Amino acid sequence: MAETSKEGYIRDKVVTHLRKTARRMVQFDTLEETLVYLIDSFSNQFGCDYMAILTIENQSLNPRTFRGAMLPLEQRYPIAIKECLPGILTEPLCSFDHIPEKQSCAFLSALDSGLLQTWFTIPIHHEDGSSLGLCVIGFRSFVPLLLDAGHLFQEYGKDIATAFELARQKESENKKIKGLEWLRENSFLGGSSLEQITEKIVERAGKGTNAQAAYIYLYDEPANCLVLQPPVYGRTTNVPRIDFRESYDLNPYFSYLEKPGGNEITIPLIVNLKLIGILHVVEKESGAFTAEDLELLQFLASHVSVLIENARLYISERERKFRLETFMNQQRELVKHTVEEDGFGSISVFLSDMVGSSVFLFDRFLHLISHHVLERHSELPHALLLAVDNEKKNLLKSSQAESWIKVDDRHEIGLWRVTGGGDSLGYLGLVIARDRLDIVLQMTLNHALNVYAIQFIKQKLVLDVREQVKDSFFNQLFVENIEDTSKILEYANLLNWNIRLPHSIGLLSFEISKRDGQTPNLLEEDAQKTWIWGRIRDLVSRTEPGIVLTRKDGYFITIVPKDKERPFEPFWKSFYERLNRMIRSELENASIYVGVSQQAEKMEDYYLCYKQAQKTLAILCNRFPDRGYMTFEQLGSYSVLYHLGDPLVAPLFLRTYLQSLLNYGKNRDLYDTLRVYLETNGNIKEAAATLYIHRSSLKYRLEKIREILKLDIDNAEQRFNLMLAYKLHDLYGEEDKI
Repeated sequence: MAETSKEGYIRDKVVTHLRKTARRMVQFDTLEETLVYLIDSFSNQFGCDYMAILTIENQSLNPRTFRGAMLPLEQRYPIAIKECLPGILTEPLCSFDHIPEKQSCAFLSALDSGLLQTWFTIPIHHEDGSSLGLCVIGFRSFVPLLLDAGHLFQEYGKDIATAFELARQKESENKKIKGLEWLRENSFLGGSSLEQITEKIVERAGKGTNAQAAYIYLYDEPANCLVLQPPVYGRTTNVPRIDFRESYDLNPYFSYLEKPGGNEITIPLIVNLKLIGILHVVEKESGAFTAEDLELLQFLASHVSVLIENARLYISERERKFRLETFMNQQRELVKHTVEEDGFGSISVFLSDMVGSSVFLFDRFLHLISHHVLERHSELPHALLLAVDNEKKNLLKSSQAESWIKVDDRHEIGLWRVTGGGDSLGYLGLVIARDRLDIVLQMTLNHALNVYAIQFIKQKLVLDVREQVKDSFFNQLFVENIEDTSKILEYANLLNWNIRLPHSIGLLSFEISKRDGQTPNLLEEDAQKTWIWGRIRDLVSRTEPGIVLTRKDGYFITIVPKDKERPFEPFWKSFYERLNRMIRSELENASIYVGVSQQAEKMEDYYLCYKQAQKTLAILCNRFPDRGYMTFEQLGSYSVLYHLGDPLVAPLFLRTYLQSLLNYGKNRDLYDTLRVYLETNGNIKEAAATLYIHRSSLKYRLEKIREILKLDIDNAEQRFNLMLAYKLHDLYGEEDKI
């Protein structure tokens, strides 16, 4: 009976203590306060030698707080759950219980290996059975326990679990409150730098989760990477840049993305459903990051994301404003260069320094006229010019204001058309990444295009004035009787042209052939010829600076000094071939003819040479179009006939020998037949083959010709006269009205 009274006393004491403890535990604000009270109260009341609260973290039992020393047990922590018997987390156990397979349980075997004679465990779990851990109480001496106290401890474990949850909720709420207070105290104004904002955020995240380090990475959208935003909280062993490559998913790079239970947590920073960065904490001071830590970081991220984005926008806008002011000042300097010089060199250098890019300026035919190459692009010009040349046809035909050409695997050049008055003046090229072309740089580029256009127009005005002076000069030079030689010399000096040196005159003619079914358009044809002449002027001015170009009476004229005509490499042959290749590469239906005079040794010879070039060009186009070019010396007998002094001799001779034949019938078959017969020296077989007719047809035509002309066409003298008549007709043509 005495034993029963003693057990009842112990039961009442235990029940009273458990109830009192359970009531007091729910009053604390933090989990640590709850755990400390639980251990202190039990130890003080019952004098236990060892007491510990173990919680489940990462599928292991870890001591959250303890009192006393239990070295064999402490050395085993953390203890994996899978190495323990399931029963230790579901029902109270004590040292007097018979537990099968006790030695196979890592926790119980470690507990028995200590110096405790009496111990018991209290499982900490919710009403639904989910376990949070357990409480261990031990005594070095024998302590009688109530045999039926298991259900009391079972309920007490539930009370502890409830207190845990309440404490955690209170901690979370307190952290939120502190977070709100922190946000209120750190309401960032526009003047705060991104570094100042980042410093406060990572400090709050690190301290709020007891992390050893906290970072913020900001997303660089063009580069598709995360860039570390300094400063950081805690240790600095971090990666400065995380490249996503082709992926846009964070999960492969962060194992604990919005997930507790590990040694790190990553929280995306989102604004308007757009990722702007991440908040990353690592290595909690004790244990793993909990759901409460995740909730705090999510709460923090939801509020600071907008702060960070606003700071970035503010800083970006401030930088853009500064850039705009800088560029406006630089643009004023850029305009000054159009006043200080006539060329493009200093403009290109200044623009290159402004935008930090290599600059290439092309004329309207895509020939490089100015450039400034940065040191990092020193190996690029050759490949760049080759790429532009390969795209030349497409670019010249395109009406787009902006084009991009890939130079190599790492570089591309942007080309912008320079226009003035609706006309294409040239092209501005920049070796620059497309994503750099923000609004400020685009404004700068537009201004630079206007500056280049002004310079082009200024040069064009100067050139037009020089062309007018040049045309006036040659109109006075190419006359039979020069009235004022001193004025001619004055003009020549103005054009920086040494008129006293021997020069040859070349007259150029262009023919635009019509495609089948195409209606002739004289305006379009004239525009094409003007365009061809512009290309020739551009080519000659770049490659042959000593040659003078002008126009007179509808002819396109080139005047070539004697030193250009190399004896072992005929100048006019190579000159014609270059022009023909250039024109055919851009206008397949265009042909060029060049008639060349003899050399003018003195001022008075230019009129005669001009006439020689005219006649040479006329005979070339009428009789030898396949040759393309011809010099006056190559005319042979035509050059002798040209010097016939009496202007009445040629028409009279033509009427005598050919007029009746030309007036016969509606076609010139007989006229052409006689010419071929004379040129083949009266050979019937060869003449018939040349005319593609039968010999009997040829004989019939010859008899008809004899009848019309009333001449013996087999007579040597008559043959010479007839051939001479043909030569005169070639030379003077229809203008003599034979």
